[in-house]
Amino acid sequence: MNFFKKQKKENIIIIGCGKFGAALATILSEQNKNVAVIDIDEKAFSKLSPYYEGLSIEGDGTDIDLLTFAGAKNADILVASTNDDDINITIAQIAKQVFGINKVITRIYDTSKQIAYNDMDIVSICPVILSVNEFERIALNKEGELL
Repeated sequence: MNFFKKQKKENIIIIGCGKFGAALATILSEQNKNVAVIDIDEKAFSKLSPYYEGLSIEGDGTDIDLLTFAGAKNADILVASTNDDDINITIAQIAKQVFGINKVITRIYDTSKQIAYNDMDIVSICPVILSVNEFERIALNKEGELL
């Protein structure tokens, strides 16, 4: 069985249903995207909004059979958003190399691990870097001096 059928809607898989994954799943579902969320802990799905209309799958996001069931063969985007950088790196590699998913986005906490993505055509989001960039935007004026 394959959750996603190739159609005009974007098919998106999110691995990790923490605060970030749950919020992202809800937003995308409200935008009428086909969304499947995978988390190893069934209790994590309680973070999803009551308005979430996608699929919730309990299981290991590195399991190729589970990803196949979730629709990875027809996915347009995969987001690896677990709390473990190494798992996110593994999921991203599987998404690219096994399923050929064009847009693979992963959250990574350890900036030194971003090297793993340099030659893989994988976009990484690092909360530390985002926070520093936002601080600079808010606190520094155009000349780089504190306001």
